Amino acid sequence: MNFKIGFIFLLIAVITVPVTINSLNEWDQSEEDFKRGCDPIYRIYMGIETDVSIEECDSLEDEMTLNFQIFLISLSIFITSSLVGLISILPNSDEIPPGLI
Repeated sequence: MNFKIGFIFLLIAVITVPVTINSLNEWDQSEEDFKRGCDPIYRIYMGIETDVSIEECDSLEDEMTLNFQIFLISLSIFITSSLVGLISILPNSDEIPPGLI
């Protein structure tokens, strides 16, 4: 029974890898958009002289925060499911394996 549950959790972990990578890319892109649009030091360094809109900065910050939360959730699901899957599959006993005495 533990093997089936373990393999199901490992399958969930494998499925969440591309989701985690995609959410990381989306978070990175939204962070770059926020820097280009609202970070004064970045704008001075890059020579961007357009006006900064407070509403646009708020929406970019909200988008960046949402993408970060999605990334953390997908990463948490990946780590938790892979650990539970490995714990369920690997043997567990109180005996010392041969050769470790």
